[in-house]
Amino acid sequence: MGSHPTFRDLIGADTWRLLLAAGTLRSYQPGRDILRQGEPGGFLLALESGRVKLLATAEDGARLLLTVRGGGHLLGELAGEDGRRTATVEAIDHCTARYLTLPQFTSRLTQLRLGPAYQRYVTGKFDQAVSRQVDLAHRSALRRIARLLYDVVRLAPPEVQNPDRVPFTQEELAGSLGLARSTVAEQLTRLRSAGALAPGPQLIVADLDRLAELIGS
Repeated sequence: MGSHPTFRDLIGADTWRLLLAAGTLRSYQPGRDILRQGEPGGFLLALESGRVKLLATAEDGARLLLTVRGGGHLLGELAGEDGRRTATVEAIDHCTARYLTLPQFTSRLTQLRLGPAYQRYVTGKFDQAVSRQVDLAHRSALRRIARLLYDVVRLAPPEVQNPDRVPFTQEELAGSLGLARSTVAEQLTRLRSAGALAPGPQLIVADLDRLAELIGS
């Protein structure tokens, strides 16, 4: 399964630590909005640990899931100085991040000569966004649900006690993916029958490789 590399992946762990050192430590509890759609930019967050979900609010008020990201990613860097946030970022786990103003971030990029790596990172984000739109338009409900479960478990930080447990309810899955709850329940039953999910009411991934096979099938 391919995935969009983190900024930490592109610049290396040592350089990532130098970037973090320029920022101010922030901590966020599970369920908290870290960034909110429509709010002004002017700063970004370098996510140290934990998982977040990016949500777009539709005209009817529904919050649809765009993607899930883990430690090593940048959050909010695309809004610029005068732009507005295009998505809400909500913490899934206890998250830590470094707050950097855009001038601080730009200065650090120059000092560490990270301009080309940053351009690759931003291009990768746009490519992923296009891929997600294709998924929404053409992929089956089963594959969309399997992709979300796969991403959430794959990105679980080391400190999570039960990394194979998906911290979403069926209602949250349905709302996030814009699917009927009955459709989600039906597809979860199929995933359990296929051995990708463990039996029982909780959402626990039993076989990540099997889940990946179903995404690509």
